Amino acid sequence: MSQYDVPNLYSFLHQTPEAGLRKMLVDNKPFSEVHFNLMMKVVRACNEAQFTEHFEKQDFPKCKFNPNEIKLKEKFWGDAITCWNSRGLLTPAVATKAA
Repeated sequence: MSQYDVPNLYSFLHQTPEAGLRKMLVDNKPFSEVHFNLMMKVVRACNEAQFTEHFEKQDFPKCKFNPNEIKLKEKFWGDAITCWNSRGLLTPAVATKAA
């Protein structure tokens, strides 16, 4: 289980208009336009459970990636987590109590 509330992050990324997300996230350090495009491919290709799984494993769904995205794949999740944390989008996961 992730230390972050990934389903909440997915909902935000999935439901927020792309132009607003782009303004909020893209600043070239550490999150560039290529990072943003790769993130949106992952968000569009997945449902919440799949996104959470890719986040935790730090891998990607089967998508077609351009050469810039392929170069970035190795560092993407670390850069994305840094960016999302700095913008306050990643919140700590809350442990659920068994009934």
